[in-house]
Amino acid sequence: MEEVVFGDIKNIIFDLDNTLYHFSSIWKESNERTFNYFGYNNFINYADFFLKYKEVNNELVKKIRRGELRFKKLRFERLVTTFEKFEIFLTDDDCKVYYEKQFEFINDLIIPDIELIDKIKDLKKQYNLVILTNGKALEQRQKIKKLGLENLFKLYISEETHISKPKPEAFINILEENNFLPEETLMIGDSIFYDIKPAKKLGCRTCLINRRWHFDDDGKNLNYDGYKVDDVKIVLDNLLKKV
Repeated sequence: MEEVVFGDIKNIIFDLDNTLYHFSSIWKESNERTFNYFGYNNFINYADFFLKYKEVNNELVKKIRRGELRFKKLRFERLVTTFEKFEIFLTDDDCKVYYEKQFEFINDLIIPDIELIDKIKDLKKQYNLVILTNGKALEQRQKIKKLGLENLFKLYISEETHISKPKPEAFINILEENNFLPEETLMIGDSIFYDIKPAKKLGCRTCLINRRWHFDDDGKNLNYDGYKVDDVKIVLDNLLKKV
């Protein structure tokens, strides 16, 4: 693992989901609750459904990476395609209602981490703090509020900026708008593809939060030898100490 020195860092860009909180565990529980809420468990075993859902999602992500599918189409496409495998046919309206209910469950399950909040407040005294996240603006802003992190970061949300990670423009936009030098900027995120590689190519420093996404297969990040931690609070402590 690479040696890391934070003495020259002035700016920190954070991913949100699975970086500043453990989104995947919340997502899993909320999705099963939603599935049961609409009564699909009367026709399909949820474990079987999720295995197919994961398979469909990962195939669609490959299409996104090849430029064959737009990121914002992923949600509805994976839900419709998965249910079709079980001969249940959903409309776009059905998908909209499903995800609205799931977000209600997600919001209910998010609990503020007081220790994390205090560390972020201390960090804000020393660094410029930014969140760069893909997703719907209303949802991402509500998550940040529920986490108790409102007003602690400058926010860049793909639905608002119309630029999603891993496009380099998503990072360049932040660097240029805030006059950040790449070598003085640290990107912290849970995805090598969406967070680490694009930031590193621009000359930013990087830290991987080593958490599995709910659609990941076993063995994620085993071959990654850069700086990584299992909990964001570890790197925050190092930053506060200027290690």
